[in-house]
Amino acid sequence: MGIKLSKPAKAKASIALLSAALLTLAGCASAPAPTASETSSSTDTSTETTVEKFVVGFSEPLGGQAWRETGLAALQALANRPEYRDIVEVRVVRTNDNDAAAQNAAMLNFVAEGVDAILFDPASSSGADAAVAAALANGIPVMAVGGVYDNEEVYVVSPDYNSAGAIGVQWLLDNLGDNKTVAVLEGLPGVPLNDGAMPYLIAALEEGGAKVVAQSTNGWNEATAQENMAAILRSNPDIGGVYSFLAGGQGAPEAFAAAGIPFVPTVGGSGYNGEACTLAEYKDQGLRANNVFAQPAIYAKGLAEILRLLNGETLDREQYFPVLQITVDNADEYCLADYSANYQLGYNFPGLDITAEEIDTWYLK
Repeated sequence: MGIKLSKPAKAKASIALLSAALLTLAGCASAPAPTASETSSSTDTSTETTVEKFVVGFSEPLGGQAWRETGLAALQALANRPEYRDIVEVRVVRTNDNDAAAQNAAMLNFVAEGVDAILFDPASSSGADAAVAAALANGIPVMAVGGVYDNEEVYVVSPDYNSAGAIGVQWLLDNLGDNKTVAVLEGLPGVPLNDGAMPYLIAALEEGGAKVVAQSTNGWNEATAQENMAAILRSNPDIGGVYSFLAGGQGAPEAFAAAGIPFVPTVGGSGYNGEACTLAEYKDQGLRANNVFAQPAIYAKGLAEILRLLNGETLDREQYFPVLQITVDNADEYCLADYSANYQLGYNFPGLDITAEEIDTWYLK
């Protein structure tokens, strides 16, 4: 991409007006004070010529979750490469839960600071409306990365979660035997991605001939998936398949193994190393699975795209990218025997060539 060394002039926010807006919003959310969770991926360098960097704010909910932290590490790795670090500073604010009000406040702070662009992984489909409006009013582009946001003025760079759901559903329908009963583990209730997808996924399973006989959650972590799958098996030991939304590819099979119940076709999709290694371990014992997952390195792709925009290039408002699949055919290739089960795969994005070593350098920094 054509990287420029100076940023274009743009209108700066009026501090007085923005302060008033923040006071108005204070009743529903307070701006988080700078803490150890607020980090910067900029690298100071001394050059003969003073270079004004683009400043990009990034808001990440659910801080500490492996998928998001791997995505953030990918973003920071990219931002600190020689071709980027002299032209961009990334300011990061994490929130430890899926708090839309806290995210909105963090983004309003970015506007007050006069950043050049804002990236955010949406905590809700509309909870950052006030911040988005303030940003756009001050000429600051906003891009949702890792999920969609319900505002046509917000750019979207996201995995194609719709195809992820469809791929998993179709695979399960194709691999069910005579027993069409299915257990469903949804992800994390309250998160737009989960709540928007689940009714359609369950309807698609039922329209395809499956009968959903048990439902629970996986909490988007493998321990919860295993615990809740084990509870289902105590009441429904004869189910014919499992659909677990964006997690559970390790936890669900482990519940079957612990209960001594033969494996059934299973859809998971956290993209954790444990999913790949579990499938590699149990495939010779009859486990068939398709773990469909999104690449967390989409965060880094978002940074690359927002820099293109700041450099004057035209972007599509919405960009969706294919998801990955771990099956019996490639589980051995995906499984990293020297890494933990919770190590997040998908840390690279096509064309960016981000390595596991770079992720290890920036993970949880």
